Amino acid sequence: MAERERKQRLESTVAVIQARWGPRAIRTARDLPPKAVTPSGIATLDALLPGGGFPRGQLSEIAGCGTAGHLPIAARALAEAQRGQGQRERQQVLVVDAESNLDLATLSRCGVRLDTLAILRSRGLAHALQMTTDLLRAGFAGALLFDRLRDLYALADSQTLQSLEQALRDWGPLLARSAATLLWLTELSTPGLYPDGLPLAYATSVRLLCERERWLKEGQRVTGYVSQITLLKSRGGAQAQSLSLRFRLA
Repeated sequence: MAERERKQRLESTVAVIQARWGPRAIRTARDLPPKAVTPSGIATLDALLPGGGFPRGQLSEIAGCGTAGHLPIAARALAEAQRGQGQRERQQVLVVDAESNLDLATLSRCGVRLDTLAILRSRGLAHALQMTTDLLRAGFAGALLFDRLRDLYALADSQTLQSLEQALRDWGPLLARSAATLLWLTELSTPGLYPDGLPLAYATSVRLLCERERWLKEGQRVTGYVSQITLLKSRGGAQAQSLSLRFRLA
């Protein structure tokens, strides 16, 4: 009897909520549609990422030091967004060039169409953060690369840190209402060493760490490298898993 009464009360509550807010206001978890993603374009990495790619409507960070694969991973995701396949529509792709030092050659080599790529050049980190906020407020719903936070220790400056913290607070609800894929590149000063306590670690849904393991050579000529890619954080999925990827330099 008690179980029947609980079920009746629950059904009554659900009916009241749906009558006021609509039938889609409350649903079971199995009825929820899968979250949209932007694939990385690398099958083994997509198998590691939740849902098979970088989540849309959320912030993902890709960190590395020097030639480690973080830019090629982001670039291939941008190329996938431009291409679109099957049920995935083609997305507008944009790069916020925080340091006016964008590596167009790597983007092109990874399949990004430069003729349809929009680039915003900023006057520094604070300006780049504000430009990104303005884009999201304007309803941007494509794939956006923030390239890049190069000096993590610059965040020791309280004003710079406050600018980043405010931007991350603004981006959370803006991204949640959009279908934008926001990829953030972080340049580490020391391989594998990520300072503790930075706000990005808490604001991101996905965090990847790229560490170069060795160079690939043909004779004396360096042709590429192998990097270990570790999934440091993943909301709703496995983490602390890693894989090795090969990257070609030409």
